[in-house]
Amino acid sequence: MGPEMETYRGNKTTMAVIVILAIGGGMLLFGAIANPLFFPMRRVAYPLLVVFASLFIWIKSVRVTIHTDGISYHSLFGEKEIRWDELERFEYGAIKQSVNFVPIGTYYHFKLVDSQGRKLRFGNRVESPAKLGPKIVEQSYPALFRKIADRYNSGEEVDFGAIRVSRTGGIKVKKVFGYKEIPWNQVSSYNIQQGYFYIWPVGVKRTRGPRIRQVPNAYVLLGLMNAVLKPQATS
Repeated sequence: MGPEMETYRGNKTTMAVIVILAIGGGMLLFGAIANPLFFPMRRVAYPLLVVFASLFIWIKSVRVTIHTDGISYHSLFGEKEIRWDELERFEYGAIKQSVNFVPIGTYYHFKLVDSQGRKLRFGNRVESPAKLGPKIVEQSYPALFRKIADRYNSGEEVDFGAIRVSRTGGIKVKKVFGYKEIPWNQVSSYNIQQGYFYIWPVGVKRTRGPRIRQVPNAYVLLGLMNAVLKPQATS
């Protein structure tokens, strides 16, 4: 790997939650030792403490580094790396979570797959995932766009998971049963909004599209659609 640009370590908030849970487990263990009536609770407390300690050590060991030519991931269980020019698929999702309509945070999902099938997957265990996601998009975009644009220009149907595109066939959006086909000249507008990839045909009400997590290389698809459709809009 080339020079390091930025490094993201284990999520401190996640580690703090684990510590709080471990303190609760420790109190449970102390109560089981101090009071003979709760002595059997040791069978629960000891394994809990082991689990919490293991999770804390694992999260603390996590390190994701953005390099000039790729990305590397280090944890207690080893290291992985993927070069930008070998990257084939990048899945990026951000889903807001709530309990009884009360927001409790956002769940992030990152999955990278290279041309050899090697995978790199992580999420909220990394600090500042909201900042890391756009950084991966920025660094991976040029090589991915060139590769995918070449396939599109050669006449291939390019697979973006829940969306497929080709020069002759236009756009196919996956539905519950099969795909909805939209010719290029029937696309009214499109965008990525609140974690979804929207494509609105002419004369159709704006309904929700697939989650971008279901659309690998979603930002490359957005760029490809800009390249295909914007010249038409200005001509």
